[in-house]
Amino acid sequence: MRMLACMFAGLVFLAAPGIVRAQSCDLDPGRVEALDLAGLELDRSGQIALHFDLADWHAECGDIARARSAYETARTLIAASDTVEGAWAHGLIGEARLEMSQGRFDRAREILDEAYAVLEEAGAARARDFLYLMETALAVEAAASAAGETHDLPGAQAELAVLRARVAREDEEALTRDPAAGADADHVIVPVFYGTNRVRTGSEDPNAFYGVTPAMLDLGVVTVSVPRNRDIGTIPRRSDYPGDLDQYRGEYFILERVEPFADDYAFTDALGEAMDASERRELLVFIHGFNSDFRGAAERAAQLAVDLEIDGVPALYSWPSRASLLGYFADGREVNEDNIRDLVDYLYLLMNGANAHRIHIVAHSMGNRFLARALERFAQAYPSPPEPLFDQVVWASPDVDAEEFMALIPQIGHLASGMTLYASSRDRALRLSRRINGGNPRAGDSSPPYPVVVAGLSTIDTSAAGGAGLGHSDYAGPAMDDFRALIWLSLSPEERCILHTNTGQFGQFYAVDPLTGGHCEPDVFKYSITALRRSGEDGEPLEMLQSVAALPGAAIAGRVEDVRQLIVRLTGG
Repeated sequence: MRMLACMFAGLVFLAAPGIVRAQSCDLDPGRVEALDLAGLELDRSGQIALHFDLADWHAECGDIARARSAYETARTLIAASDTVEGAWAHGLIGEARLEMSQGRFDRAREILDEAYAVLEEAGAARARDFLYLMETALAVEAAASAAGETHDLPGAQAELAVLRARVAREDEEALTRDPAAGADADHVIVPVFYGTNRVRTGSEDPNAFYGVTPAMLDLGVVTVSVPRNRDIGTIPRRSDYPGDLDQYRGEYFILERVEPFADDYAFTDALGEAMDASERRELLVFIHGFNSDFRGAAERAAQLAVDLEIDGVPALYSWPSRASLLGYFADGREVNEDNIRDLVDYLYLLMNGANAHRIHIVAHSMGNRFLARALERFAQAYPSPPEPLFDQVVWASPDVDAEEFMALIPQIGHLASGMTLYASSRDRALRLSRRINGGNPRAGDSSPPYPVVVAGLSTIDTSAAGGAGLGHSDYAGPAMDDFRALIWLSLSPEERCILHTNTGQFGQFYAVDPLTGGHCEPDVFKYSITALRRSGEDGEPLEMLQSVAALPGAAIAGRVEDVRQLIVRLTGG
């Protein structure tokens, strides 16, 4: 009811300066209804939401006639709509509860049937989607029974019990499975807000919208379809998609469309609206590395957003990499004054436009050179900010000179709440880079005498997590549970018990082994951080564990006590 509450607040302020009272029943309902609702220029969905809000307000204030009138208007608009939104069912459930309170039980049942139809038409499939409706149905039957009227209280009780068992099973599955598997749809649509200084090619094909040569900074949003049923960290793709795209979305990443914005204001307005639709208001900024075209960079940004379950907005800075193994030197020349300035400007736009609660930056490979130079500029502008500008800064497989990197971190460490380096001794791409750069060690290579260890930086060796391929993107796949614990909960390396300690020439660092773990088993760690994340700050992860443990054949039934103990430790009891 936020929309109507804001309107009421404004009305009361006009009537009594200095006093703001939202949804006051002292307001004259006639003044509310006299508002020029057409002047608000709401779309159909907004109009429906507004009338449901208005009906709820009238009902709360005891004006049943006006409440029924507003509910009727909302239902008339629903009937005239070509599409249906599941949220409208909750408005109808509110109307059913009103009629129940007035003793009109048959009418309440009719409205609940309408709400059920709305949920089904909107594609609701999870048991939890129907829980409030069934709880209301039970309340209607209980009230009818108490009033001595015809009722089906035993039937409603049995139906709700079955539904609650389904909810518990689905919660258990959500806790124990990878978030990318077993969801209702076979893909998820991810809008990625981007800034790029690549040239537009003039092509309408999203895969070829931007080229490999430099241009002025361009801002926009690229929409990426991400298949759910895939291995964490993977990006399955095809070179082409003949025929109907719908047949491919469950299997491959697809760039659906690229939409540039006319100016900075359009970009920040859209960015703010996207962030407002989230609860945690998280901003994840990704900077890609060498040998990456715009398509590949957008796909990786979307993959990280899905696998990290970002509740907010993913963003991408895409610099004009040649997207070729033969373009290494040309790509290196792009780390220049113009492009660094563009990245700094882009980060400022994101910081000011998103109004995020937490900002994470992840740079990969050669993209770390851009980030390093950009953060140097921020450190000059903010030598002692009252609080860090960013939450977590992640240096993933950085193709940066190791000595220069070690000298840089003390200068920029104050800009973030935490800085983490993911390095590997099995990164073949960085071995090649080391040869190209005259034998100078790279910051992302943990081969002795490295890895890099410096105050203000948490160093994580992912060598044991290295899978097939170049071993250049372990942070996004095999080491994902450690990465999640960092982004989700800001856990220190000492708290991330999946890690074990090691010591190199430059001091103590941490290592991750997804098969054996450290001081706790990998599955116990995974279930614990997942329960904490999905229960939210005010949730009850232990209650979730207790409910799923009671289910027959629960996947974590034999591990619940271990998970419980770890959650207690991580939350301080």
